[in-house]
Amino acid sequence: MSSRSELMRKILLTIDQHPSSIYDILYSMTDFSDPKRTRLPKLLKSMENDNLVVSALQPGPLGPYRRIYKPGPEADKFLVENLRNAIETILHFYNAYRTSNQGELYELGQNPELATKDGKILYASYPQVKINDLNEIRDLSSNRNVTISILGPDDILSKTGISYDVVGSNIMDIESPSKTFSEVRLRGVPPRNQLHKAIEECKRVMVRGGILRMIAPFVFFDEPEKATLGEFIQVTSATQFPELGVVEGSDILHIISRNFSKHGTYETKLGKVHFWAIKS
Repeated sequence: MSSRSELMRKILLTIDQHPSSIYDILYSMTDFSDPKRTRLPKLLKSMENDNLVVSALQPGPLGPYRRIYKPGPEADKFLVENLRNAIETILHFYNAYRTSNQGELYELGQNPELATKDGKILYASYPQVKINDLNEIRDLSSNRNVTISILGPDDILSKTGISYDVVGSNIMDIESPSKTFSEVRLRGVPPRNQLHKAIEECKRVMVRGGILRMIAPFVFFDEPEKATLGEFIQVTSATQFPELGVVEGSDILHIISRNFSKHGTYETKLGKVHFWAIKS
């Protein structure tokens, strides 16, 4: 039996193509069974209450009036959230696929193997520090010549015993004086409309000779030229759901090159791209 959310999604996709009666909707969903013929009417009534559908009585093709349903004002919002969840699932399996098929996707630069600098390190994981960041933060904090600052929510760190301080919640407005950090480490990428200001702000708080290190989980360097399915997923993910970590590598390189004269990028695993820059 289909879940309630799945039925709602199918109904909205059906009536988005063509406003439909309840019988049109029922017959269009071949894998849906409602022996008592009560589930669909109740669900449509609930969806109408939630502004997912709207309905009106209209003359039928043979005379009698029929109630016709079409998408309501909240329908797009519901479908967009379903699209986000679907792309997140695709990226999950793509990550497993790419790690089982080692090899480089792009011809990028060599790893400069920059040594970790002593001093203060700013660690910012977008949209927040996650469980897979902990090992890196632990390794950094084990160096007695390094102190760690975190940007954003620190819930996952607060019970670890790791020593750190929090310098705000907004990467576009870091609560630290200029020339504070010897390194800034970004894990994940802010939304495209925030990226330029975020890189500028990172540069502001870095000392001369400081290192910026950014790792983006899903990077594309080939600009889409036509409307294929893969290109749709690429562009939609990068522009609509930045929290999923899909970015256009050329956008990042362009912004970094405007702020740093010495910079580069390299690939360590299939699809995992590191960006780096040094403040002169």
